This record gives sequence, C-alpha cells and structure tokens, in this order.
Amino acid sequence: MTDLSLVIILAEDEMQARFVRRYLERLYNARPPQIRVAKLPNGRGCGEQWVRQQYANEVKEFRKRSAKAATALIVVIDVDTEEPAVRLQELQKESWPLRSDKEKIVHFLPKRNIETWILFLNGTIVEENTSYKKWADLGSQIKFAVATLFEWSRKNATAPDHCIPSLRQAILEAQRLES
Repeated sequence: MTDLSLVIILAEDEMQARFVRRYLERLYNARPPQIRVAKLPNGRGCGEQWVRQQYANEVKEFRKRSAKAATALIVVIDVDTEEPAVRLQELQKESWPLRSDKEKIVHFLPKRNIETWILFLNGTIVEENTSYKKWADLGSQIKFAVATLFEWSRKNATAPDHCIPSLRQAILEAQRLES
C-alpha cells in the first residue's frame, strides 16, 4: 500500500466526512495520512450541489499535488433517487480528463444517503431507495460499520451476496487506495 501524505475528503455533510475519516484510520492502522476536509461553507446550503460544483477544483488540486506527493481524493455524494452512474456523470462532466485507473480518486456514491451504508454494514436490512437520514444515533455506529467495510474491501475479500449495489461499488472504489 502506498503511503499517502494527504487525503482530501470532499463530502456533502459531516456524517459522510466522519465515515471516511474513520475508514482511513482503520485502513492506515490508526496512523492515517494528513487529512483535509473540504467543508461546505458555514455548513449551509445544498451539500450535494456544492460537491458537484467543487469537484473539478478538487480534482485539479489533487492532480497538481499528486505530481509531487502521494495524494488521494475521496468524494462522497448521495445518489438520492438517481442511479450512481448518472451522479458520476454529473460529477465528471466538468473535470477533464476523466480519472485514470492509476489515480487515487475514490467515488463513494451511497444510494439515498450514507446512513443506508452505516445501517447495512451493522447488519440492518435496508432498502436502498428508503431514506434513513432521521435514524437516531447513527454516528455512534460508524466505527463498527467502517470495520465491516474494511474487511470487505481487503484484496481478495468478497462482499456477501446480499450486499447492496451502491456499497458493492464502493468496495471496489476503496481498493483504489491500496493499488
């Protein structure tokens, strides 16, 4: 695994950023690289729209920095009721060239919202089109959810057959950090 010096997290809300930060701590065995979270100004407004607007700038910054130092960019944006491929197209339309296979640009695209993944990774049966945003105390479940994601995203590991599609895609995306 490449020793990264910086990971940039572009997320639409605090829950997403906490999820990714915890994952990085687990991945790098409590010694994560420096982390910079691109935050929604004043925590207000539409986070999904802000991530789409910031994406091209963060990719540009990632490419400039990664030419000199091992860097990763992790983008987390809710898919809501769209299909992940549609959301990915929306993100990438302003960023050219598209990411290469070797670039450590990771797209986490939870269907509906990150809370769906947290619940599923902790053993709750979920429906990807249902919003779980209002469930109480999901922040306290992030650590355990991330431990499961870590196990499922190891090289040669396999996610269970019942894994929800957006999370199955995220597992492949997470492996970009280790290549």
